[in-house]
Amino acid sequence: MIPADAPRPALGAPRAPAAGAPLPFGAFVAAAAGSGRLVVQPRMGFADPRTMRAGLERTRAATATTAGTLTIDSYTRVGDLAGARAALAEGAGLNGYPIATHPLAVTRALLDGVHDAAFPVQVRHGSARPQPIIRALVAAGLDATEGGPVSYCLPYGRTPLRQSVAAWAQGCELLAASARPGSVPHLESFGGCLLGQLCPPALLVATSVLECLFFAQHGLRSVSLSYAQQTDPGQDEEAVRALRQLAGEFLPPGVDHHVVLYTYMGVYPRTERGATRLLEASARLAVRAGADRLLVKTTAESRRIPTVGENVRALETAAAAAALAAPPEPGGPDDSEVYAQARTLVEAVLGLHPDLARALPAAFARGLLDVPFCLHPDNAGRSRSVIGADGRLRWSDTGAMPIRPDAPAGAAPLTANGLLTALHHMADRYDRPPPDPVTAYRPPVPVLPLPLHRHEQEPVMDHAPQPAGPALPPPLGEHLRSPRLRAAMLVQQEALRAARDYLRESGFTELLPPLVGPVTDPGGRGAKALDVDYYGRPYKLMTSAILYKQASLHGFPKLFYIAPNVRVEPEETATTGRHLVEFHQIDVEIAGASREDAQEVAAGLLTRVAEHVWTAVPEVLAGLGRQEADFADVRGGKYDVCTHQEAVARLLAAGHPQSPDSEIDWTGERLLSLESDRPFFINDYPKGSRGFYDREDPERPGVLRNFDLIAPHGYGELVSGSERESDYATIVTRMRESGENPAKYAWYLKEAREGIPASAGFGMGLQRLVRFLTGLDALWQVSAYPKLPGVVAP
Repeated sequence: MIPADAPRPALGAPRAPAAGAPLPFGAFVAAAAGSGRLVVQPRMGFADPRTMRAGLERTRAATATTAGTLTIDSYTRVGDLAGARAALAEGAGLNGYPIATHPLAVTRALLDGVHDAAFPVQVRHGSARPQPIIRALVAAGLDATEGGPVSYCLPYGRTPLRQSVAAWAQGCELLAASARPGSVPHLESFGGCLLGQLCPPALLVATSVLECLFFAQHGLRSVSLSYAQQTDPGQDEEAVRALRQLAGEFLPPGVDHHVVLYTYMGVYPRTERGATRLLEASARLAVRAGADRLLVKTTAESRRIPTVGENVRALETAAAAAALAAPPEPGGPDDSEVYAQARTLVEAVLGLHPDLARALPAAFARGLLDVPFCLHPDNAGRSRSVIGADGRLRWSDTGAMPIRPDAPAGAAPLTANGLLTALHHMADRYDRPPPDPVTAYRPPVPVLPLPLHRHEQEPVMDHAPQPAGPALPPPLGEHLRSPRLRAAMLVQQEALRAARDYLRESGFTELLPPLVGPVTDPGGRGAKALDVDYYGRPYKLMTSAILYKQASLHGFPKLFYIAPNVRVEPEETATTGRHLVEFHQIDVEIAGASREDAQEVAAGLLTRVAEHVWTAVPEVLAGLGRQEADFADVRGGKYDVCTHQEAVARLLAAGHPQSPDSEIDWTGERLLSLESDRPFFINDYPKGSRGFYDREDPERPGVLRNFDLIAPHGYGELVSGSERESDYATIVTRMRESGENPAKYAWYLKEAREGIPASAGFGMGLQRLVRFLTGLDALWQVSAYPKLPGVVAP
């Protein structure tokens, strides 16, 4: 088990270089546990050796501490090797790797250079007669597998239990006899799963303990005890703790053992969100309860056999969730209800005969073990279970088992409809959309007298973008022919020329930004990134190149991009006038700089651009209705400053219900912008309102060293920037605090671990800048090929 005081790094620790023979499976897991790392493992099997090898290689390379899996096909599981050969000859798809059918040389080549001291591989199958599979895996140089005489008999077919017990006794002895110098064959009980759902935990725990005792009686000295996640996290935690304690009490001395948790094995959530939440819950459960290994499931589980990429994503998601989980709390002896029931069942079986090859069939024949809803002829079929109102699995009928029913008195008998509802309990629970947030009543914002410009006696709103006019762009051809767009593009051209000149003169180097990568800025305010398939790996289109800017500082201490970005904004933002899916930023980063340094550059850049554009194309601006006085303060370099706290106070005083713990919302930002004749900075956003890369003020915990630059006259945010976090440990902590998955940021965290310079920087929205300069109503009017949220466009 993972010690309570073991360190829990956010990511899988680097693997040791491969050396010599593969490390015994149990020893590998124990070493990871001793370092505070949960081993994560896929359920992965492909008939094609090249695909199977690619799956193992990708599993090994995942940002996690992983073990590999060869999951066997159904023909091989049931002993139909002729059927497996015929399927391979016909090119028919198989649902796993036919290890007993592929030539031995093929399997050895598949494993060569992958299976070594840094990466164990386990064969998973599901066979009541495992001898051919065990012979094949041993011949290929493997010595770790799983199953059991009960758990791979009752749920999977009609093989008589006595025949399965005899076959598994022989299989255990074959596996034990395969030991080579330095190897310790390992066998995992599947007893903690059985039918996968609706079995109260005590029977799962007891079956896993009894099967591991059976393995030990037949020569195995390294075993793992399994438990499959059920319906209640608290009950599941009790079950894993009971499993650990009973293993210590009943397994013979000298038998190495650990606990493996299975992500929920019943009807799985159908939505990606639900499946991911359930997987993450299982990873947290594994850590809290002290399991050392986790068998994951993927977001595709309810629909089809997962791809390699989907399996790897599941591994990395689980590893990240585990890294964020609190370690198990040290505790005394387990006296839970699960432990008491499971111990009673184990003792009842051992009381029949010390030889479990005789005791297990006898226990099922007498009904001392009875799996609810299991239709196998050797199962008594008298026990029944229900999901209580508290979510825990309860016994409504225990048949002849030596434990009492614990369902609430008067519980209604289970009907067919009730059984279907129970079977879908977890899928429905995790697929259920989150409840709508409780929205506090917001009184109407009062219409306040509008301040007047110093330079003209007109209301500010006359200069602000108006809601009048088309909210959505016309057809593309009509838009491209618009004189207004041509004017805007001339302004954009001059703005880019001025920006490049200013930055180059200030010692900056322009780089071409990346377009795709394994991760991008986590974004905010509901925006999402678009996924792309990058040679089988899930990559993202850039929503912001901020991480790459930081990584580039060693070679380019002052750099900038004119960066294209893609953000899938919420559809309701389509008509705000300030959102596009595709847009560009002038992205700037400065090594060794402070926030004030970055603000000086941002203000100088805006002043230079406004000055140049008014000088270069005054007739274009005049044709758009702009006046020289509109830019007087910007061209004069006059910028105001306030803090986030001060901005919130001003909004609250005006009747706008702005949260003090969040970014200034869009309505609030526009109200503040309308009040001002000159651009102004908002500093010191609260921690939690921005990304993990914004540096926290060391002298003011909870306050970030960041800023926004707001344009006057209602045009809103032009620039967002900050000092950056550069310390590796702090970055990982901030990722955890913000709920980000550290595994996604593997390359960035590697750079941070090796050291990235402290810096500050910002992004200036190009379309927002051009909109401010031209005075147009909406961002689509200053984009040649506008794509608005939720609007399909060429």
